[in-house]
Amino acid sequence: MITKQDLERLIERADGGRPVLSLFLDMSVNSDNKRTYNVFLNQKQAQFEELDGSQAPAVAEAFDRVREWLVNEYDEANRGVVIYTELDGDWLEGLQFPVPVQNRAVLGSRPVITPLAQVIESYHHHGVILLDREHVRILSVYLGTLLDELEVHGDPIPTPSDVQAGGYSQARLQRRKAEEMRHFFKEFAQEVEAFVARYRPHDLVVLGTEENTAKFLEFLPPQLREMVVYTGPAWVDDNCSEILQRIQPHLEAHEEQERLETVALVRDRVAHDYLATAGIQGTLIALQEGKVDTLVIARDQQRDGVRCKQCSFVFARELDACPYCGSGTLEEVDAVEELVRMAEGQGVSIAFAEPNEVDDLKGVGALLRY
Repeated sequence: MITKQDLERLIERADGGRPVLSLFLDMSVNSDNKRTYNVFLNQKQAQFEELDGSQAPAVAEAFDRVREWLVNEYDEANRGVVIYTELDGDWLEGLQFPVPVQNRAVLGSRPVITPLAQVIESYHHHGVILLDREHVRILSVYLGTLLDELEVHGDPIPTPSDVQAGGYSQARLQRRKAEEMRHFFKEFAQEVEAFVARYRPHDLVVLGTEENTAKFLEFLPPQLREMVVYTGPAWVDDNCSEILQRIQPHLEAHEEQERLETVALVRDRVAHDYLATAGIQGTLIALQEGKVDTLVIARDQQRDGVRCKQCSFVFARELDACPYCGSGTLEEVDAVEELVRMAEGQGVSIAFAEPNEVDDLKGVGALLRY
């Protein structure tokens, strides 16, 4: 399973001095129940070999290593694969996950991370809490997959042997059971707090009877109550796959609403010229000045740009010389890749939007800190 740590490791990877092949493969099956990634691999290998005949043997060897990894390491339950490997080198790293990516192949000086960041930033990590009055299950869920599960059973207060149905003894038993529930819910809330501290989910889902979920929320600290994005009916022992399938539409709707609200806030601030940018060049400048709080960017886009080899400033247009340091030593780059790399390196929140949602922002915008 992929994580933010994978991105950080790839961004920080030292330049090995060799070209890096970055491959993104859609491993979904088509209408004939077949995967077509081999057609894409063959096409890209031929293109790269034709571009530079002197590199053809190294390219062929790199693609052979990729195919070997797919045969030996790929799990057919996954629909997306990212593979990085060096030309004339030994390094190869493969990542796979349950959601698809667009087919793409890039040969460059370092690993391309934008499509991988798009997957990681577009899917939240959820904590799903199922409970009754004596039992709680806490599920760690990411990319629609169960990563881990914790289970806690309360230790019921012993029932006195002289309790009889009806009368004072029955009333006392009911009070004891209410006390027991409060005891368990307090314990369960502590377990959830420990879960959040350890697993760092984006949000929480609480499932159970309406009465139990409402009561349980009272025991959660305010900061955890604010993380709850959905409550609904379920039995604590319900099948995990059925639970995930049932809540997925609610989670997707919440994530979409969150994204649309972020885009709307950028649009409103741009209109009022207040702590926001629109367009790739203005956003690049703000990022390189450390001003960006949240980046909004259209999915699956690429933009030609240049980077100054002397001062490392990036521009989303062709230039003869760097306007900052005057150097004429510029190298061609994908400006979107540079934008995402900088944002990830600075810990900036990124919202990948549908292209039509940010057309009026020219495909890129940002909320600024100052």
